[in-house]
Amino acid sequence: MKIKFTCIILFVFLAVSVNAQRRRRATNTNDTISSNYQPSDLFSPLFYSEKGNEFHSPNGAPGSKYRQNRVDYWLNAAIDTTSKILTATEKLNYTNNSPDALQFLWLQLDQNTYKKDARSNFVTGFSPNPDQHTDGYQIESVSVINGNVSNKVDFIITDTRMQVRLPKAVLPNGGKISLSIKYRYKIPGNFGGRTDYVDTKNGKIYEIAEWFPRMCVYDDTRGWDTLPFLGSGEFYLEYGDIDYQVTVPADMIVAGSGELLNPAEVLTAKQLARLTEARNSDKTIMIRSAQEVTDRSSRPTIKSTLTWHFKMLNTRDVAFGASKAYMGCGKG
Repeated sequence: MKIKFTCIILFVFLAVSVNAQRRRRATNTNDTISSNYQPSDLFSPLFYSEKGNEFHSPNGAPGSKYRQNRVDYWLNAAIDTTSKILTATEKLNYTNNSPDALQFLWLQLDQNTYKKDARSNFVTGFSPNPDQHTDGYQIESVSVINGNVSNKVDFIITDTRMQVRLPKAVLPNGGKISLSIKYRYKIPGNFGGRTDYVDTKNGKIYEIAEWFPRMCVYDDTRGWDTLPFLGSGEFYLEYGDIDYQVTVPADMIVAGSGELLNPAEVLTAKQLARLTEARNSDKTIMIRSAQEVTDRSSRPTIKSTLTWHFKMLNTRDVAFGASKAYMGCGKG
């Protein structure tokens, strides 16, 4: 009986204590409400608080001192369809239009998102199966080109970014530098988010995007944009011309960004005639029909491989697909 009475007293004490705390909170809340605090101040200033500056007008248009750096690329790539490895040499010319001297450069290495320890595996929910990861970019060398002289330079890779250490800074207000990068990577399987290969009844289709090291943007807001690949911001890139060549087995068709510069080297005489017709017609003309996909004569047979040459002007990026299962059409 004594134990039961003691428990009742303890319960009453706790109840009184809790009520006292509630009264104190209520008193503090009333004090806050009666103060000069304005809850709306929490949301001020709003998102677009600036009235514009010399770099950006209030409506987002370029200001009087707006500038962009520029990068032009030349790419020569080949796909080994047995090992599923893309090997390439990249040359880029970078123009620094900023007012800052750049002692180092940053590039995006988006293929590294397929590595087992990539940050994107733990943030975006994208993660290949344990047996489907790749080793990402394998960078053989990075060199600075001065005329006919090429000198290797140091580089550091962290996740999906690479910093290139320069022997001397790229000068501001129009300074230029040329780099050469030799690299290779294993093409992911059909789990790829941006690049992969998939099987069809008429052969594999290779979908190749984010396939070369791309310069990060250096802007007037944050300097270098070095965000890692997280599947949302990797398309923030500098503009320039991209000239690229892709070597694949001769029985494959390549569809790429930009203009095909050497159709006579990669198409049959019949396909060239159809392409000419398509360029002068408002109708869709089949360059290679569905019935011709399995017809060996619909591809040149002189060589075992063919090199497709494309160029796209003033662009941020290029992608391409390759397959012997492709049809083709054109329109003027």
